[in-house]
Amino acid sequence: MASNDQASDVATYAATVRAQLADLPAMERDVLLEDLEQHLAEVAAEGEGSLVDRLGPPEDYAVELRAAYRAGRQTTQTTQTTQRTQTNGVYLAESVRAAAHRVIDSDWARQVVAFLPELRPAWWVLRGYLAALILTAAFSRDHPLGPIPNPATKRGLAEILAAGVAIWLSVRIGRRSRKLPQGARVLAISANVLIAFVALAVLGNMHTFAYSELIGTATPEQAPFNAAYAAGPLTNIYPYSQDGKPLTNVLLYDQDGRPITVEQSEAQTIYPTGADGKAITNAYPLTQRHMNGDPAVAPRVAFPPWPTLSPTASPTAIPSPSPSPTR
Repeated sequence: MASNDQASDVATYAATVRAQLADLPAMERDVLLEDLEQHLAEVAAEGEGSLVDRLGPPEDYAVELRAAYRAGRQTTQTTQTTQRTQTNGVYLAESVRAAAHRVIDSDWARQVVAFLPELRPAWWVLRGYLAALILTAAFSRDHPLGPIPNPATKRGLAEILAAGVAIWLSVRIGRRSRKLPQGARVLAISANVLIAFVALAVLGNMHTFAYSELIGTATPEQAPFNAAYAAGPLTNIYPYSQDGKPLTNVLLYDQDGRPITVEQSEAQTIYPTGADGKAITNAYPLTQRHMNGDPAVAPRVAFPPWPTLSPTASPTAIPSPSPSPTR
């Protein structure tokens, strides 16, 4: 193609492309069409044939040029957004690191760190108590468990003895842990963390605080009821209705309005809790469990023969005389 024809073809093709992109903002259009004529001239000079034959219609070229420009612009914006996000993340990490250093280097933090070793003996005692509590919960799944053992029962005394032995062993282990090698110390710390987490689960599942509630809510008016007709210590009362049906949650009071309570037996008693958070100790029959975990059952009783009420004859109605007619 002659040079004049090439120049005319370039000008015509470029004008059509510019017309197709006339809807774009001026700044965007100038950036997009900055080197259009130079590029078209280089393409026309490379070989034979018109620009339409080699690049396609100018309308299609304008569409491709618009799409390529917008794709590149979106990529640039995405890259800039990613860079800003990374910059903000680095800044946030640096801020957190600086704040942590300020806290660690503060005077009160140093005092707390220096004071922590003095709490080791307290942790040794607590660790022994928690270990005994975990063992008690593992071997007494069907038995109500409280944070304070009941010293009035054999089971409570056994729990107190086990806690004392566990605390003694924990203190001995704690005194020798400083001389352990690094690997053994890591295992000891892991065991401490495990005991703490398991103990939290055991404490969270406790539903009965019967003994501690009884100690906190007992009053001088709730003295044990001394039965004159009982063959031995009175530890529970089973009320029945006249027709022999067992009654539950029967509240008993004496002549002065004081709650009637009975003596505490070796069986563990679970008292209901009132709306004020205090134990209700005079609701009968009491819910009790024996030392082996079996629930206490009602005894066999003989009911007295109540007299049957004889039906009374219904009075017969006497008709009243009708008034005589007056004359």
